[in-house]
Amino acid sequence: MTVAKRGGGPKTQQGKARSSQNSRTHGITSNKPKDANEKALIETFSKELVDYYDPQSPLEKLQIERIAICRAKLQYLYELEQVKLELAGKELDAQPEKILEKITEASALSRGMAKELILHGQLYLPCRLDIKLLEDICAEIDGLSGVLETAPQFARALPKLTKYLNNYPVVGLNNTDQWMEKLVEVSKDLEGASGKGEGFRAKWSEFIETYLVGKKYEAKLQEEAMQPEIDELMEYQEQRRIARGEKPREPAPQNSLTKPNFPDQVTLRSYLKHFKTLLSAYQEAGGVVIKYNEIKDLMTKAISLPASESDLLMRYQTTLERRLSQAIGELLALQRSNHKN
Repeated sequence: MTVAKRGGGPKTQQGKARSSQNSRTHGITSNKPKDANEKALIETFSKELVDYYDPQSPLEKLQIERIAICRAKLQYLYELEQVKLELAGKELDAQPEKILEKITEASALSRGMAKELILHGQLYLPCRLDIKLLEDICAEIDGLSGVLETAPQFARALPKLTKYLNNYPVVGLNNTDQWMEKLVEVSKDLEGASGKGEGFRAKWSEFIETYLVGKKYEAKLQEEAMQPEIDELMEYQEQRRIARGEKPREPAPQNSLTKPNFPDQVTLRSYLKHFKTLLSAYQEAGGVVIKYNEIKDLMTKAISLPASESDLLMRYQTTLERRLSQAIGELLALQRSNHKN
């Protein structure tokens, strides 16, 4: 059985020419500076060595140049490794969902809230709620006893919720006697926000909702401003109809607005439940953030380069360190020889 011999590298002139340029891809094993920064670093190291060793012969100066080049390239390798590790850490920071998905015991909504808190440093709540107001409203809900059958009973039992609803803007509803209707709208919005789970994004949702509400109010104001002109036009058209001998139009029947019935207890409790769900997820999100930071610290400490990159860097470092040690030894030997002479 014959053992195959190693190729021994390129044989043709073209192959040898390509192989001779390999070090230029990164400049680590080259004997020349790869860029202006490395050149400046080599010059700094050379000056330090010249000042200390005071070379007298061309060979001593050549050895000092070799030492300076090896030092500069080794420093580049150390910095390169550190930068790669820092980039891996930045990538971990930019993708918190990779860590949050490991916290399986938490609800999807609390993980979504935790992600918003991690990314923005603050947790935004939907429907213009803040945590203090939400806690106060939920405390009122927890303190409910008996049956609420009328709006006045609701207002007495839940004054902070009633005040919040009065101030919450809903296009087409006023702030005096339609807060029960607003409760329906708010509960729908809270249910929608909670249903997004890990996709919870209250900051941008609130921004967009505020913009849309503003546009709706603007359109409503424009409609009200144009109403006198519309009424005047319709009156003119009616006069022209009568002048032509046509019968007057029958006035459109006025829709009598009736006050909606007070919701039954099951429906009312379902509306109020959305506030409790939101607070519960908020409280759980705080624990998720703590767990997130613990896992992130462990993952950051465990960050390492891929084996292929790590092995390659190690080989380059070993080669350069060997060159550096050899160059230093030769410089010291030259100086000892010159001093004897």
